Amino acid sequence: MALFRIAVILFIPFLLIGALLFWNNYAPKEAERYDRTLPRNPDTGILSGAEARTCGPDDTRKAILFVHGFIATPDCFSDLPEYVAERGWHVRAMLLPGHGTSPFDFQKTSPAALEEAVLKELDALQQRYDTVVILGHSMGAALATIAAAQKQPDGLILTAPYYAVTKQWYYILRPETWAGLVSPILHWVYRPQNMQPVNRAEARGEILSYNWIPSKGALTAMAVAGKARDDTILQKIAMPTLLIHSKNDTVADPAYAEAVYNRIPSKDKTLHWLLLSDHILFYDYDRETVKIQIAAFLKKWD
Repeated sequence: MALFRIAVILFIPFLLIGALLFWNNYAPKEAERYDRTLPRNPDTGILSGAEARTCGPDDTRKAILFVHGFIATPDCFSDLPEYVAERGWHVRAMLLPGHGTSPFDFQKTSPAALEEAVLKELDALQQRYDTVVILGHSMGAALATIAAAQKQPDGLILTAPYYAVTKQWYYILRPETWAGLVSPILHWVYRPQNMQPVNRAEARGEILSYNWIPSKGALTAMAVAGKARDDTILQKIAMPTLLIHSKNDTVADPAYAEAVYNRIPSKDKTLHWLLLSDHILFYDYDRETVKIQIAAFLKKWD
């Protein structure tokens, strides 16, 4: 019996190593097969529906930049850009590098490349318009925080901001710790379309994002979040700020977002909690409330 126990104990590591080797061989092939099936513009390589969006009047004095999140596209904002444009704002919903094309592109995208792209888009709007507000979702909110600290736009809107992953009791360690440990040996993760973090089940098939996710991309998002929540960044957020977050967000930690909010020195800041939604607010049950809150915040510049 003792020999049997020893054999089992020795066998388990070999089994795990074998499974890992199999997955790392299987996953990139499946990711490549998945990538080939996606409809895209043959000239740009951008997935159908993932394009950057520009709407609203050009002759206005105010503009807003939308920055989407991790593995997402401007599509994640649903009809919010058009809703804001109807209220007199020139709207630019950018497409981040490595997004909306191929997960293999995101595998090669650095945090610096993401930050630089947002700064470039924000700078272009600030050169053309008197008033510029930046709105970010999830990782895009972290990027918006970093950009706001550097470029000092007139307003900052943070929706379901990702400064840390929501921890569940069964994780034991923080998700970022697990990601740091596992990413070097587990190169790809698969997330089915029906696991989109939105409570409205019928909306899950409408949201455009990668189903195959490179582990390096998770490390990139973690680096962005870590920089965004640093005091050297947060102490520069003095502009009017609106933070909208669901208490039930399973992706971006609400408690961490509130802690960041409390450290922001802006004297004009508002935190609005949602109760019916998960992470992708613009497709979820509170989507109309989100619109109303954002429209009310933007009235400062009417």
